[in-house]
Amino acid sequence: MKKFLTAILLTLLMTSPAQALPVREAVQTALTNNPNLQRTEQSIRVAEESLKSARGQKTFSINATGGLNAAKTEFQEHSERASTGLSLSLPLYSGKRLETAIKSAQLGIDVAKFDFSQARDDLIYQVATAYVNALESLATSRVDLETERNLAEHERMIAAQFDAGAKAKIDLLRAQVATSNALQDAARSHAAYEVALTNLAAIMSADSIAKLTVVEFETSLEPGEVEQHLTEAEENRNDLKSDALRIEQGELNVTSAKSGWLPNLNANVGTNLNASAHEWHWTPDASIGLSASWNVFDGGITRAQVDSAKVEVERLKLAFDADLDSVHESVVTAHKNLKIALLRLTTTQRAVELAEEERYIATERYNAGEGILLDILDAELALSTAKKNNVSARYDVLRYSFDLAHATGDTFKDLRG
Repeated sequence: MKKFLTAILLTLLMTSPAQALPVREAVQTALTNNPNLQRTEQSIRVAEESLKSARGQKTFSINATGGLNAAKTEFQEHSERASTGLSLSLPLYSGKRLETAIKSAQLGIDVAKFDFSQARDDLIYQVATAYVNALESLATSRVDLETERNLAEHERMIAAQFDAGAKAKIDLLRAQVATSNALQDAARSHAAYEVALTNLAAIMSADSIAKLTVVEFETSLEPGEVEQHLTEAEENRNDLKSDALRIEQGELNVTSAKSGWLPNLNANVGTNLNASAHEWHWTPDASIGLSASWNVFDGGITRAQVDSAKVEVERLKLAFDADLDSVHESVVTAHKNLKIALLRLTTTQRAVELAEEERYIATERYNAGEGILLDILDAELALSTAKKNNVSARYDVLRYSFDLAHATGDTFKDLRG
């Protein structure tokens, strides 16, 4: 059973993949397929239509009317009347209500575009992070499988010596237990890799990537001073830009609400044609004039609307401050994590070199009859731990590089293809 499981893992992990899935291709697939991103993009069209509607409120409107009436009473002969009319109305003054509606709609388009850009960057970040997780799981699987193979080789060597009467059975049993444990670790790490691929496929909105495998890539991001990254975040983050525009929209809503205290003035032009059944002669008439309305008292409705709009502005400002604090925290955390990961990368590489030397010495001493099996097993496990720590540090550098890029509003141009 153990040999069968080993063969399966070797086939899954060490054979050439059917097709490589570069990280840029994974990003492009997600940008094309992800329904949430497509839905966010549609918000731009909705905002554009809202602007058309707001502008339409400021221009003239034309209404056509028509009617045909027939009447007959006990003391009156049957009569018929027909009428048709055409009227034009143009708003001249609305207390800035229409003008602020247009400006707010224009800002709404910019808000929708910033929201889409932020959603796109969020999606790229999610794909990149999931891709790095898959890479780390794959590398860990290979380390575990290599450890299992090395321990299996020790087991075969000890089995031969046991058959020759040169080693005690307890050494053989100990080697077999160590090999079995390593095999279980390899199986678990490979399962983790399969899960990571499934998660990546879900973010990409792909049905399956079972026949694909992730491939190594590098990022050129180098951590600078944290203050520099904080400044970049304040300047570049699309969500902060969107928050600032929403505050402007809120202030325009205050102005619009105050228009309820001001009069409205419209220009009107109209013409009508009337006829009766006696002659069916159409009689035209025309009219032109101005109409004004002023809501002198509305039971406090306008005051409540103004106060509500002002409170909403304060709420939007608080939301902006909260988002800014969250961005600062993300930048500082990612910056610290990246610097620590870079340090770990150097130290863990040195640890791998030392562990390889320790395993070589333990093996040679055991073969010369001067050491014990436990020294070899401990050295092999120490090497496996050192390699997995190095794998973790290597991919933490990638992971935290993306964390910092995302936190500072980097648009991941190199991953868009």
